[in-house]
Amino acid sequence: MRIVLLALMSLMTACASTGDGSDSQPDWISGKSSQFPVSQYLVGRGQASLRDMATDRARADLAKNIEVQVVAESRDTVSAQRQTQDGEVVETFSEAAGRDIVTSTRQVIRGARVADTWQNPQSGDIHVLVSLNRAETARRLRDEMSLLDDQTRVAIERARQTDDLLQKIASAQRAVDKQRQRSELQRVLRVVGRGGQGVSPKWKLANLQGELLDLQSRLKIRVQADDGTLASVVAGGLTAAGFMTGSEEEALYTLQTRFSAGPAAQRESWYWLRGNLELKLVDRGDNVRGTASWPLKVSAQEKALLQPRLMQLIDRTLEDELRAVILGFAR
Repeated sequence: MRIVLLALMSLMTACASTGDGSDSQPDWISGKSSQFPVSQYLVGRGQASLRDMATDRARADLAKNIEVQVVAESRDTVSAQRQTQDGEVVETFSEAAGRDIVTSTRQVIRGARVADTWQNPQSGDIHVLVSLNRAETARRLRDEMSLLDDQTRVAIERARQTDDLLQKIASAQRAVDKQRQRSELQRVLRVVGRGGQGVSPKWKLANLQGELLDLQSRLKIRVQADDGTLASVVAGGLTAAGFMTGSEEEALYTLQTRFSAGPAAQRESWYWLRGNLELKLVDRGDNVRGTASWPLKVSAQEKALLQPRLMQLIDRTLEDELRAVILGFAR
């Protein structure tokens, strides 16, 4: 009996010792995981004193790993497809493309799962491993790309079926947007699927963009405003939004513009001006296609600076929102 008790105590001591020290840590802490091989999984690692924080860091690590690979793959593709125009080498990869990659990557890692956790018995820190199954993610990406293709087809058909030029442009823009999203997912798919061309697109994005620009060149809009400076700022906003401005004879539409405001108010050493910027798009038959307004306010310590600052604010507002507003009038 005594021998049996000694044997049990020895076994318990041996079992307890396996939970201590660096020998008990999983292999993924310091290197590749045998359970989640790189051929089948993308992984991210995170470490923190709290589990949720460690998980967030692991997801961020996974996203960063994918982004680095996608950017590298995209730059390699662009370098191989450089085009020479008038003796100059033109790079088509841009910072905007980089932002698109980040957006699509963040979307993809929503499918990541917590694969394993381990707490360091000495420091108390929690280590988290998140994994993304390559095959499952690739299937999901292909499904999303197929849906974007369907939406593109519908947009193209609508653009061809209508005689309304504004509606044609709005539908053509939707087709471009859907294929741009698809191209972002295509980049990620090539990384997730470990090489290859992904799924070949049915439409070339460059061709769709060219058709959109051609339609926009046929649409001219006249700006009408009581204030000459305001008219000039709005005309500049139209140009920045990709639309053509024209005379009363040329224009298919008139963009009636006004800024309504009360008198400037003074509070201590500051002057304030509040009001509404109002836009109304009218066709040649005086039919209103749509209206939009923005409440705006500016301040300055000198009253004379209110008007210039107002025009700057209007310019920034239109730069951010005017294109979407005009295209929204097509619905």
